[in-house]
Amino acid sequence: MFENYRRYQRYSICARAVLKRLIDGSPEELTVTVNTISQGGMGFYTDVFLEKTTPVSIKLMVDSPEGPDVFEGRIASVSLQEKDYFTGIAFNEDISYDRFVGIVG
Repeated sequence: MFENYRRYQRYSICARAVLKRLIDGSPEELTVTVNTISQGGMGFYTDVFLEKTTPVSIKLMVDSPEGPDVFEGRIASVSLQEKDYFTGIAFNEDISYDRFVGIVG
């Protein structure tokens, strides 16, 4: 029926993140709530519609001795869920397994 097309398993996470994108050449920052993460991407809620394929960077605000993690990627999916958008990012580079385990604990 439905094939699992994901390379990595997603994990639930509740964290804040700061997303950066360019609007008409000017940087814009949005604070978002991260809901899921995998080694290849993450999903989050925001009240702002983000166009698919938009390049973004996202700083995950979780406790880490190395400081916050910043990931580069692009918007891969957007779906309206009541008043917010659930948005998925595909990372440009996969998170290493060791770093991923440090994030999800």
